[in-house]
Order: sequence, then C-alpha cells, then structure tokens
Amino acid sequence: MKNLNNYLTPIWEGGQIFRETFTMIEENGKCSAPFLYEPDNIIKVESYDGRIEYHEGKDWYIEKGHLVLTPESRIPKTGWDGIYFSSLAEAEEEKKKLPPNFGLPPIATNDGRYIKLFAIGHPWILYQWQVTVTYTTKEKWEGYKPVPSLNLLPKLKEKLQAKEKVKIVLYGDSISYGFDCTGIYELEPKQPKWADMIAESLSNRFNTTVELINASRSGENSDWALENAKELVIKEKPDLVILGFGMNDRCKGEEYKEKTDRLKGRIQKELPNTEFILIATSLPNTLLNTEPINFYAYQDQYAKALEPLCGQGCILANIQDVQRVIMKRKRYIDLAGNNINHPNDFFARIHGQVIDTLLK
Repeated sequence: MKNLNNYLTPIWEGGQIFRETFTMIEENGKCSAPFLYEPDNIIKVESYDGRIEYHEGKDWYIEKGHLVLTPESRIPKTGWDGIYFSSLAEAEEEKKKLPPNFGLPPIATNDGRYIKLFAIGHPWILYQWQVTVTYTTKEKWEGYKPVPSLNLLPKLKEKLQAKEKVKIVLYGDSISYGFDCTGIYELEPKQPKWADMIAESLSNRFNTTVELINASRSGENSDWALENAKELVIKEKPDLVILGFGMNDRCKGEEYKEKTDRLKGRIQKELPNTEFILIATSLPNTLLNTEPINFYAYQDQYAKALEPLCGQGCILANIQDVQRVIMKRKRYIDLAGNNINHPNDFFARIHGQVIDTLLK
C-alpha cells in the first residue's frame, strides 16, 4: 500500500503533517481556514485529488495560523451557501431530485440552515472545496493521545510474535466500513479504507498474515449488531474483534455501555479466547441535534461509558477524545466527508492511527 507511513504516522507526534485538509469558505470578503499546528515549513499545498499544486504568494499565504487565499487564487472556494441551504424551500427542492427511496427528510441545523443531503454518498460535493497541506511544525500536541496497548491483548500478541496467522473481524457502521475514504468511490487520491491500512501495518510489523474481515454495515447500531453477531462475527472465529458502533445508537452513555457489554458477552460466550477493541465513535456535526433524526445526540458520552468494560483482553480506541483536541483548532467542516457524520480522508486516517498505535 502506497504511503502507509504517511497514512499512519500519528497526528499527535507532530513533525511532518501529511495532507491536512482545509475547507475554503469565504466570509466577509476573506477566505481562510485554520491549521491544526502552527506551520513551520510548507511542503506542498494541493487540490484534494492531488492533481494541482498551489503556490505561495500566487494562490495562498499564511496569517496567524490560517491558510489564507489571495484575491487571484486558483484554489476553489465557496460561501456557507455552498455548504448549507439557507431555507427549507431550498432543501425541499433538493429532496425532489434525490432518489425516491432516499429515506431522509430535509435535515435542519441548530441555527436554522439545512444540510445538503446529496453529499451523502457523493462526498465530492464537499471535497471540491477542500484543499490539502503537507507541512512541518515545531509545535507539540497538547491533550489526550493514545498509547501502545498490545500487552493488554496477550493472546493476540502471542500469536503475532509467533508469526502465526491472525484473523480480525471489524464489526461496525459506515465509518468502520470505510466511508468516506476516496478509494471506495474510485476518486483521487483513492485513499484505502483505514481498516485495510491497519491490517497491512500489523502484517508488516510482525511479518505474518493478517486476515481482516470487515463485517460492518452502513446505518446500523448495537441492536442490529447483537441480532447478527452469530452470522457475521462468531462463525468467523476471529482472534480479535473490533467493535465500531455508536454513531447510530444515539442513546445515553449508560445504555450504550450496557448494549456494548451484551454484544461483547454474546461473542465471548462462544469465543472465550477472542479479544476486543471497542471504538468510542468519532463525533458527528454538532449542529445536527435536531428533530427528527438527532444525528448528534449522546455520542460524546461513549468514551467514558466504555472505559469500565476495558482491561485485560479488551482495550478502548478513543477516537472522540483525539477529535476533541483537533477541534480546538480545526472546524468540523475541515474533517467532514458528508458534513453529517462521515470523516474525510484526513480524519479517516486518524481513525487508523489510533488503532494502529494501540496494536503496538
């Protein structure tokens, strides 16, 4: 897999930052977007697909930790009207153009705008406004960061060190499946699913065969997971199960912990030697705590809720606390694939970095 080191070098290590994404939205006559770190040296500014390189002075400049477009810049930009509809009438007009079985009504934001639903399954609607920057920084990460935890998965560790084949089942929702990585859509730069990166990294690290079965299903939650665990997980007899639900559960943290515990127990009853990684889901667009869907509900409680289930044989992949650090600087729109809950390539890689680090 090309660029595996670039893909999986943890964002919290600083140093060189690979293809960080910036959504270029013009406000009050100026178009800028924030860096995660204070940049030291800009290596390359590119279009999202990597086909066009943009140049300092001609297309962009740096000001107060932001990438700023020049008046004559070739970098595509939009206003907030390119991201959201401003009225229900516009959203209803879009709805007429969507497939009859699309299934979602117009979705309002907390501030009275409406999501562009066509971006679901068509992430280029957002990616056309996103530019990527590879740069170096001297600034240090401050806040939560994952730590290597393979010692807490002793059975998996023993097999890996003995160079025995290991089998991993990833069982989760659309984010676990890999949306919105460009490789799924055959869009440039065709970034692979983050789970495939993890499997290849683990295989390379231990010089052994790692079989990854991605049993994830878009739109599903922990109730569905429990109903289908025997067919999709237990029959595979994996060494490691990665559970990646939560985005679509939208229940309170304590209830989510109980559901996850039942699912984990269901698998353990049949497979007592199987070990687990529990993913604390990334956080959706915080503007979407609105009826009738409430895309943003209680997901921000799930990391704390899952902690009591972890220990020997089960570890936590805390995506959301890494995201919280990032969003002290970056905006949700800079990480977004569909502007509801799917990560773009940059944020999807960070999912992979968290789990790859745990498996060291």
